[in-house]
Amino acid sequence: YNIKPDVKIASYYLKEKLEDLGIKTIVENQKIKDILNKNKWVYRYSYQASRIYLEEAKKNNPSLKYFIDLHRDSVGKDKTTTIINGKNYARVMFLVGLEHENYQKNLELATRLDELIRQFDSTLSRGIYQKEGPGVNGIYNQDFNSNTILIEVGGQYNTIEEVANTIEAIALVFKDYLGELE
Repeated sequence: YNIKPDVKIASYYLKEKLEDLGIKTIVENQKIKDILNKNKWVYRYSYQASRIYLEEAKKNNPSLKYFIDLHRDSVGKDKTTTIINGKNYARVMFLVGLEHENYQKNLELATRLDELIRQFDSTLSRGIYQKEGPGVNGIYNQDFNSNTILIEVGGQYNTIEEVANTIEAIALVFKDYLGELE
C-alpha cells in the first residue's frame, strides 16, 4: 500500500515527535518475521514472537514504563480518515484484549488516552475496541505490563502524510497524559 516500506515508519516518527517533547523513546528494530522464521512459526504466532522482543527490551532498559504497539487497520479509508482544520488525519482506534486478569488497567489507559484524543478533536478517535472470545487473540501482549497499549493509526489506505499528522497529535496527547501523572 502507500506506506512504504511498512507501518514501522510511523513508529520512528512517533519516537522523533516524543523525543522533541522530552520523552525518551526506543523503537524495536528487529523484525517479527525473523523470530517467526527462526522458530518455524506461522503468522498467528506474531504476538508470541513480539513478546520475546518486549521481554528483551524491558531487560535491557529496566526504566521503560510504557509499551506502544502501533498498527493500522484493514477497513476502508472512509472509516479511517477525518479532516481537521483542512488537514487529513488517519483516525485512531485503541484495541484492548480482555482475556487476561489485568486487562482493566490497560482499558483505563486506553480510555484516558481516548478522552485526550477526543479533546484534541472529537472526530480523530474511532474509540476503543475491546476484544475477547473465540477466534481472537484476546491478550495482545497487554498482560506484559499494565501500560501496554495497542493503537491502530489509520488503515492500509491512509497516506503517510495523514499518518504523520495523527502521530503528531498522539505525541502531544501522550505528553499531556504524562503531565497529568506528575
